[in-house]
Amino acid sequence: MKTTVLYFSPTGGTEKVAQMIAGELKADALDITTFGYDLSYDADELLFFCFPVYGGRIPSPLYKRMDGVRGDRTPAVMVAVYGNRAVDDALIEMSDLARRQGFRTVGGCEMIAPHSLDRSIGAGRPDDGDAAKLKGFLKELMAKESFTTVAMPGSHDYRKYDGLPFHPVSGKECSGCGTCAQECPTGAIDPGDPMKPDPAKCISCMRCISVCPFEVRHLPRAMKLAAAASLKVMCAGRKEPKFYI
Repeated sequence: MKTTVLYFSPTGGTEKVAQMIAGELKADALDITTFGYDLSYDADELLFFCFPVYGGRIPSPLYKRMDGVRGDRTPAVMVAVYGNRAVDDALIEMSDLARRQGFRTVGGCEMIAPHSLDRSIGAGRPDDGDAAKLKGFLKELMAKESFTTVAMPGSHDYRKYDGLPFHPVSGKECSGCGTCAQECPTGAIDPGDPMKPDPAKCISCMRCISVCPFEVRHLPRAMKLAAAASLKVMCAGRKEPKFYI
């Protein structure tokens, strides 16, 4: 069975999970972070959708990315990657979106990666223990004689999420190289004036910070400290992967 892994990964955590799946199943992996594809899949193929979780939801650009991804009752597995807080309604939202594009959900999983705002939270995840659990899930999934529809957790009345009230900026040392603008998933950064993103477009995914070659992109200090203090409480304790099959 031909298997493909599609992933959206602004800061690399979701990509790591996607590449683990692709490596285990010898599947193709396609990065849809900064641009989309025009893709069609048949009923005898298998798709994995690997998306990060922002505020209990999937990132808004994925609706546009998925416009060009079409299935024909194609079995698909939903993979939600989160920063050790909660998945909330992300998996059911992924499943709903995939169904509208012609896919049927036959499995799902929740994996942990470093939090995009504070990478000390979830540092080192997914670790060896996570990888072993994921491998076991994939083995069980691929051993099935046929794929049956599996319900994802969450509510169809998705958790309300209006984004974060702060956005990355460039320091005075910014060279204007344009890397952040080129790599921004939403086109929120003007290459001619990259100091601040368009707040109406920016989803605070932190990709611009992660790709800046001079490490001068950052969150305003006061906002970063406030966010870190809040996250320490909300993301306390080690969360474990969950699987639905």
